Amino acid sequence: MNRNEEYKRLIQELEIPVPALEYTLTRAKAKRFRRKWLFRPAVGLVSVFACFIMLVNFYSPVAYAFSRVPILKDLAEAVTFSRSLTEAVRNEYVQPVALQQTDNGVTARIEYLIVDQKQVNVFFNLESDLYAHMNIKPEVYQPDGKTHANCSFAFGGYDAQEDPLGSITIDFFNSDVPDQLLLKLDIIGSEDSQMTASEVDTIEDDYESDYESEHEVEYVAHFEFLLTFDPTFTAPKKEIEINQIVTLGDQQIKLTNMEVYPTHLRLNVADVSENTAWLKRLDFFVETGDGLTFDKITNGITAVGSIDSPMMVSYRADSPYFYKADRFKIVISGAEWLDKDMETTHLDLISGQVDRMPEGTEISKITRKDNNWTIIVLAKEHHKHMEERPSFHQIFMSNYYDPDGNEHEIHSWITSGAMEEPEADQNYFECEISLKNYPYDEVWLVPAYSHEWSTDKPVELNVQ
Repeated sequence: MNRNEEYKRLIQELEIPVPALEYTLTRAKAKRFRRKWLFRPAVGLVSVFACFIMLVNFYSPVAYAFSRVPILKDLAEAVTFSRSLTEAVRNEYVQPVALQQTDNGVTARIEYLIVDQKQVNVFFNLESDLYAHMNIKPEVYQPDGKTHANCSFAFGGYDAQEDPLGSITIDFFNSDVPDQLLLKLDIIGSEDSQMTASEVDTIEDDYESDYESEHEVEYVAHFEFLLTFDPTFTAPKKEIEINQIVTLGDQQIKLTNMEVYPTHLRLNVADVSENTAWLKRLDFFVETGDGLTFDKITNGITAVGSIDSPMMVSYRADSPYFYKADRFKIVISGAEWLDKDMETTHLDLISGQVDRMPEGTEISKITRKDNNWTIIVLAKEHHKHMEERPSFHQIFMSNYYDPDGNEHEIHSWITSGAMEEPEADQNYFECEISLKNYPYDEVWLVPAYSHEWSTDKPVELNVQ
């Protein structure tokens, strides 16, 4: 019996079908919330994306049902961060693969794929008797192994002692998922049983985000997996044309269409020529005619940008694919904008004088050691009008410019936990930005946004 047959047989052993996951199900936020978040520039990605892996929604009926089937329990636990992937598992929309390789005392297994026309979700496992903690540096190539695939990808921290399966999301925007992809995994390992998984993450981040770093990290193992996608699991999208303009405060956007896939929903938008700002974030949810609500994704790939402008043009939400809905309502409650005359902002690193800053932020401190600069930004918590929004948010993009107009990549930025401002009903956090090997005393940073818009009376749009 092969893995596909075994999977189908075990699925059929579930005695009680799991009820539909309605919006009113109880949710529990992730308890593994780190006090510090370290972000780094992505390497080898073609599309611009925003990736925040900060919130886990746990759907207890599905997890309980699958816990009775040992081989599926690990997958059920691994997809609790995503309602769409949970539904995909429940509807047997999973491709078991069981690819395995061993290198230098580390065994890597690709266990399952959840794939549709535009997105691949890879679930993997690492084992080793030599290393107490391991993490990955993934790269996605075309099958020849020489050319990066035209995609974006996102992945979170991984620790085999805590997580049965790690996951990688590979997202295609301007093209469909090909028949095959080559996934390369470099493994960072620590023999120190006292080192935490987050410390292993930090070692990796500190190296990858600075090509000129003097502290090279030696990868302990390397794997290359050729992923072949079963056409049975690459379901085509359900596309709904919209082509309507909506007003959000003093700006407008055109909602062009909505694409519904098994793993996610895409709401695509276009700019309106009269706008004075680019759309950078859209707060919305989608409601079916039956009253089921599907929220915007808050972890993984949340939005994809345009190569022609700073605008984010495609937004991700949980998918109603398996609910066979034929009527939808789009509800928009907030947005984030970048003024079109604020695509860069000048900062004097000596005096701390800055042209303009994103709303609710200020330069707190600037220090220099040799040609290495550290910029600390104080920022108000954001998105407070949405209960389940994380309070941290991106302030600047990963690129910046020197006085000659040359583009550089920020070495790293670390976001520290919230603090309460005295005598004010407002929480703040600190963002530490590092510019390595930068000999100049002025810099042009790239703001992630200029201001936020929100409303207590959401904009609603019915579509079919």
